[in-house]
Amino acid sequence: MIYVNENIKNTFRVPQPEGRGAYIRLDQNENPDGLPRWLFDSVMEKVTPEFLAIYPEETIPTEKYAKLLGIEKENVTLTDGSTVGMGYVIKVFGQPGKEILCVTPSFAMYEVYAGMIGMQVKNLVYEEDYSYKIQNTLDAINENTGIVVLVNPNMPVGNVYSKEDILHVIKRARQYHAAVIIDEAYYYFYDKTSVNLIKEYDNVFVLRTFSKMLSMPSLRLGAILSSAENIKYINNYKPHYTVNSIALLFAEAIVDNHDKLISELNEQYLEGKEYITKALKDNGYETIPSEGCYVCIKPKYKTSREITDLLEKNNILILCGKGGLTGWLRLTITHKKYMEIFMDNLLKLDRD
Repeated sequence: MIYVNENIKNTFRVPQPEGRGAYIRLDQNENPDGLPRWLFDSVMEKVTPEFLAIYPEETIPTEKYAKLLGIEKENVTLTDGSTVGMGYVIKVFGQPGKEILCVTPSFAMYEVYAGMIGMQVKNLVYEEDYSYKIQNTLDAINENTGIVVLVNPNMPVGNVYSKEDILHVIKRARQYHAAVIIDEAYYYFYDKTSVNLIKEYDNVFVLRTFSKMLSMPSLRLGAILSSAENIKYINNYKPHYTVNSIALLFAEAIVDNHDKLISELNEQYLEGKEYITKALKDNGYETIPSEGCYVCIKPKYKTSREITDLLEKNNILILCGKGGLTGWLRLTITHKKYMEIFMDNLLKLDRD
């Protein structure tokens, strides 16, 4: 038998769900309606056979995106989704044998990538009420720490870390030459960022994605933001032409129309959030406070598994909590029309 990397050979992976297109998708924090038609049509007019016949060019979209964020182009590298971006950071800066600190539950790929390079995963847990004490992270950082992960807001719970909390973590991690990844996949729903910290601290990596508020997960586009030196090392590892030309076209259009686009998408989101928050409260449902585009809900009568299965039969997909969220449902918050459909079905199905 040929050689197989033992870390990868022993990695357990779960396939992602497919065949979801015909459902009302409230399970993976997507915007079911996608980008506004006015932006979509303006970009697709440029997609010609000739356009597809040239390799992707990242320089102009990267320059525009960096300017939008108030940083230099040398502080940015675009990636085919932020999930790939986090893999780049871990593979370039992770040290085999060292620990990666992750709050759990959270996005599982951090643990997967860490295992692939032989890092040890140290999971830090929530309190019983799903609040999180940042002191747990600070206490866990020591000479064995290689990377600290802060997903802000964290998914699936939705808690956030203050600027003060983040600075404490960065400074303590720096004492031990450890990197800090601040995952801002859900930035647009919380609107507080750590991007400026990359100018002062050389151990900070901020991840962004175009999949959530920016509504184009199918095109797989994300970004890593860090010091120019760190970005240089990532680009040494990153293959050429990994971000496709259509994704780059949309990225440029999103930046060029940023304020108009975000205003429109945010208005739709806030209308949906206001409705579902009130509806759940008025009907006596327990929820976990969340700053992300999702909320965890405790069913009143049936189990979370029963509700998830019944909703799927009614053409609605939501996430059934597991691990630290066993017994909860996680709902994507999006347009009010979808929140109304979900709430109507929940009240019909969650009965004695």
